[in-house]
Amino acid sequence: MKYKLPRSLMRTKREEFSDLPLKVLSGSIPSDIQGYSYFMVPSGDCEDGNFSKPDSPILGGDGMILKLDLNQPGEALLSFKFGKSESFLADEVSYQKFNIQADGTKKRNPYHRYRFADFGLGRMSFKIGMRNRLNTAITPIKFKNDPHERIVVCTDDGRPYICDPKSLETFSPIGSLSEWDAIMGEERKVLGFKFGVKPFPLIMATAHPVFDPKTNEFFGVNYGRLFSDTIRNLAVINSRIESIGTMLKLLILELPQALILGTFRVFFFFQNLVKNLISGKKVSRFTRIFTWDGKGKLKKVNVVLPNGKNVVIKQTLHQMAVTENHVILLDASFKFTPDQIINSLRPFRKTNNFISRLLERVLRWLMTAPMEPNAKFYFVERNAIEAAIAAHGDAPGIPDVASVCTELPFETLHFLVDYKEENGKITMHLAHNNAACLAEWLRPYDFMYTGKKYNLWQKITGIGKTKIPTDLLGMVAVGQMDVSRIEKVEIDPVTGSPTRSFNLMSYGNTEPTPSGLDTIPNTFNLSFYAYRGQTPVDQIPDKIEYIFWMCSGLYPEALTEFIHKMYAGYEHRVISLKLFDQITKEGKPSNLIRVNSKTMELEDSYIFDPKQVGMSPQFIPKKGSLTGQKDGYIVCTVYTYFDQIKAGQIDCEFWIFDAANLAQGPICKLGHEEAIFGMTLHTAYTENAYPLDRSGYKINVEKELEPRISKNDKTLQELFKKHVYPYFNN
Repeated sequence: MKYKLPRSLMRTKREEFSDLPLKVLSGSIPSDIQGYSYFMVPSGDCEDGNFSKPDSPILGGDGMILKLDLNQPGEALLSFKFGKSESFLADEVSYQKFNIQADGTKKRNPYHRYRFADFGLGRMSFKIGMRNRLNTAITPIKFKNDPHERIVVCTDDGRPYICDPKSLETFSPIGSLSEWDAIMGEERKVLGFKFGVKPFPLIMATAHPVFDPKTNEFFGVNYGRLFSDTIRNLAVINSRIESIGTMLKLLILELPQALILGTFRVFFFFQNLVKNLISGKKVSRFTRIFTWDGKGKLKKVNVVLPNGKNVVIKQTLHQMAVTENHVILLDASFKFTPDQIINSLRPFRKTNNFISRLLERVLRWLMTAPMEPNAKFYFVERNAIEAAIAAHGDAPGIPDVASVCTELPFETLHFLVDYKEENGKITMHLAHNNAACLAEWLRPYDFMYTGKKYNLWQKITGIGKTKIPTDLLGMVAVGQMDVSRIEKVEIDPVTGSPTRSFNLMSYGNTEPTPSGLDTIPNTFNLSFYAYRGQTPVDQIPDKIEYIFWMCSGLYPEALTEFIHKMYAGYEHRVISLKLFDQITKEGKPSNLIRVNSKTMELEDSYIFDPKQVGMSPQFIPKKGSLTGQKDGYIVCTVYTYFDQIKAGQIDCEFWIFDAANLAQGPICKLGHEEAIFGMTLHTAYTENAYPLDRSGYKINVEKELEPRISKNDKTLQELFKKHVYPYFNN
């Protein structure tokens, strides 16, 4: 197999360190490079030991912040630090059943009763709530009176936290728990008795809040929905039944799903009804935008449709954006379905026998669904937000603000906008991850898609099928089922109507080359992006002139039968299924591309080796007065596949490219045998990394958590007083 996924994507050393000098593996560090690049990497959990392990979904790991210091002449220093929420600290001291004493004897851990376990992409304790993994993205902030930058570490399912750019220590959440609305772990009442309160409620937010340096505002979101909203009727009967065979197939395969999911819907309807009655308040679906000035409380508005009903996010609100006049929300193509919290029938006592895996496989088949094939955007006027907050004052409740909704074809996980609006139009740059289900992962009962036909016995038992390599279990199921495309679209935010649209996509080489290697870049598995001014603290560009996109390519190992079947009938298909199967069987390389946003041309690119994958590009401006959007460097992470890694070999590196000339290849490669990090996600850049001013904004963690812990539970009180509060009280 020519195209192999590097196993280093799956492995992170769970060890913190500071200022490790990286080795220059080739080339040299540019003399005019500057600043600090930050990379987020999910890194397993405390049960894994020294290294993150496969099987559990990679995107569900504890967040580790990597800081690459390029401010030292001729050298590069790397620091690793966990993003430590209160739940991280509680997890660390509760997961072990026994503690090893100084004399080597075992002693039962009194906190083990509060332990967490993996539930798909999440990690939960039945007694104390949900983990906030802080594992996805970083947003730098610098308000008008701030002496230096701060960094904010973010995730989709928890509050964002302020971190110290120098030490990378987690400092404080943004917003107290009373300022956020949770969808799980909040108080219920029965006959005056309270129950259901957890120290760590499940809060839905965005991994990409936005800081506007021109207006000194930090924008974020908090949203919620009912769990029953995630149960979708999968039995969509085709209006044209062409034969008795297709009718029987629908009855046999789809009817059981419809009946079981219908039962789920009825159950959750009555569950929500009971909750409404006993809690004395409506369990609501809501979407709220908040603004924060860096020192006070969150100021919130409730986003509604023109008919006055609350906006409901069906999938996730992974990303938002702001222009000079609007806040834009995206119902992003990262689905939220019940199967995503099922990776083991017994999460606290994992089993690996045939029956358990078969039942887990059946449950996934019953409860999953494809992503929504289109993207919904909501446009909210910033003036309306400001006016609503001012008019509402200190009155109880949250004021409503109307939005304009538009639905565009193709899935969208990430999008960028030009800050400047021209003639009342908003320009958006969209990354369409068509039929690329990033919320799915490779599971132990998955099989590689090979195109072979199997009999019923083989389908049930898996005998004769090709298993997923065990060292890839938990990897994102990046076997994309169509080609990604880049779109620039102009939108009228008053009507929601697109006025102009430009698309770019590439299959790469369609015919074999003499070398056997692709020479034309492709846009398969379009993932991360970079541009100058991407994470601004001082200036923000009016227009994005060039965008650097990382495309992860196609790897046969990552396409499963399950994903192939789920997206075989993809409604926006560009590549015929027959041609797509052929392309996937051969594979496509990862590549870094530069797109001219004005002409929508793919101007420059670098194609990686078939056994390499590039991730997480970050633009770094050159020293001096050059301000062009190509006057800088692209730093990214690169992973290499080895059949057997040997002592001294490095399979995860940092590469530096000249942003104006990607095709020449990396001008410097950096790495170290001790710097072992898995798949990095989003990035950020700051020119400086000074110690945090600790006299500023800070939430009193002890004060907000103490009322959520039963006074009768002395052991839990001890856990928090000894192992949680001290970290945040320093």
